Amino acid sequence: MNQLFLYNGFVPPCGIYCGVCPVFVRDKNLCLGAETSCKTKKCKSIYVCCIDKKKLDYCYQCKTYPCSRFKKFANTWLKHGQDLYKNQELLKAKGKNHFLIVMNA
Repeated sequence: MNQLFLYNGFVPPCGIYCGVCPVFVRDKNLCLGAETSCKTKKCKSIYVCCIDKKKLDYCYQCKTYPCSRFKKFANTWLKHGQDLYKNQELLKAKGKNHFLIVMNA
């Protein structure tokens, strides 16, 4: 992964790692990461589905994972070097803290 910034905040249910997100690392109109962006804007697809409706922390916890919503969203992040399926696997196997350690390495 092309590491640009360390990020140790909120990991959204989709499993995006903000440290390599093009919006988080840009020079203008900085994003403060998922801690602010996802929680305040409440992504109308995955965040609301997982957190608000199903009371889950991550997509992998859902009985319909991977749903069509996740599949479509995950495909858009491949061009940014993020495999959200692998991110979900890591979150499931090791948890958020280990996920952030690995991603920040």
